[in-house]
Amino acid sequence: MNKLILYIFLVILFNCNETPARSEIAIINVNIIPMDSERILESQTLIIEHGIITKIGSSATVKIPKNAQIINGKNRYLIPGLMDMHVHIEESDLPLFLANGITTVRNLNGDKTHLKLRRKVDQGEIAGPRIYTSGPLICGKNTKWKIKAVPKSQKEVKEIVKTQKKLGYDFIKVYDGLTSDIYQALMEEAKEQNIKVVGHIPKSVGLKGVLNAGQASIEHIEKIVKDYFGIQYNLQNIMKVAKMIKSSGTFVCPTLALQENFYLNSQGKFLKKLKNPEMNYVDSEIMSWWKSITIENNGDVSKSKSTSNEDLGFYNFQLKLTKSLFDMKIPLIAGTDTPNLGMVPGFSIHEELRNMVAAGLSPYHALETATRNAAAFLGIENETGIIKEGMIADLVLLKKNPLINISNTKSQVGIIVRGKWYSKNKIQASINKIFKESLSKAD
Repeated sequence: MNKLILYIFLVILFNCNETPARSEIAIINVNIIPMDSERILESQTLIIEHGIITKIGSSATVKIPKNAQIINGKNRYLIPGLMDMHVHIEESDLPLFLANGITTVRNLNGDKTHLKLRRKVDQGEIAGPRIYTSGPLICGKNTKWKIKAVPKSQKEVKEIVKTQKKLGYDFIKVYDGLTSDIYQALMEEAKEQNIKVVGHIPKSVGLKGVLNAGQASIEHIEKIVKDYFGIQYNLQNIMKVAKMIKSSGTFVCPTLALQENFYLNSQGKFLKKLKNPEMNYVDSEIMSWWKSITIENNGDVSKSKSTSNEDLGFYNFQLKLTKSLFDMKIPLIAGTDTPNLGMVPGFSIHEELRNMVAAGLSPYHALETATRNAAAFLGIENETGIIKEGMIADLVLLKKNPLINISNTKSQVGIIVRGKWYSKNKIQASINKIFKESLSKAD
């Protein structure tokens, strides 16, 4: 399957509405899950004008604008657009995010190509989710990634932070391998430049150092486990860690679905997931990478029993820690780390929400991590993340109620992004057509 062909095709699709573009949309008779509290507003009509929600009320009383595009929401559910708060994107991924109800992404290792991509989306040249991006990750010299900045001194790291802020990146991303003096200098300069720092927990400063320095978010709850707990998964210390994080105001992005895949791989069960339908969207290079680290033992885990048990304990402990952080009212944000192992762009957000529920969150609170909480972290909670009058019209229409079963986030009827409506049926029919043509050519 030629991913470039699919991308071009979907860009054309997304930029051509099924009906002539209109500035007004009315979603009628719909059940709204506003995400301002756990409730459903039944049989509502929602009016969108020029990309903004201007009216919400009973379908019996709300007046529909004369020339509005009407979308029938009867027996359907409307939620805010989803946000994947930890991605590594390419331009060709954007349609897959939209096709899965994702209207905002946070890219966490960016360069000038991502700034250009953000600009193209903002200016309407191509369709895609809103993009927030860090600059190149700041790390030690032994880091393997191609996009990176490796400071050799405190002075140099301060210049890197200044430059990234000047270029227009939204965050500074810290990674592994930084010395404590360089990390502290980075944090000081970021504060001076008024730019948030997100990322890993450098070993030189540890969890306490990261929290004391005011890092805005910790990526991957596994990093907390490894730094603070090591291999001793002591449940009694979970509350101590939760209190530490609570007092700091730091957000946590657990990326649990990725850890689930690592666990399944340790048992030789991940290979089965590579046969899922969404894997057709993974390009050959990424798929080869995944297969190169995939363990296959035909279901016989006896050869790696010790490793499998250790990985199960590690994964389960992350679930318990996630629930404890939630109970402590620490803000959690949903991120998938796509395209790491098994994380297909767009599709992976549903896996992350499922893992949040597996950790003990209710479907409503899992949804919060990809809507309201995400907007709060980005500082746009007055613009999006909940459904109310005056908010940006980034919305997802579902066939089924996600508050009953979180997997119902996959039951999309369509998406509204930047005030434009795209039906799921037409998107899927177009995808099916391009795949059929691609496969026939391959044969």
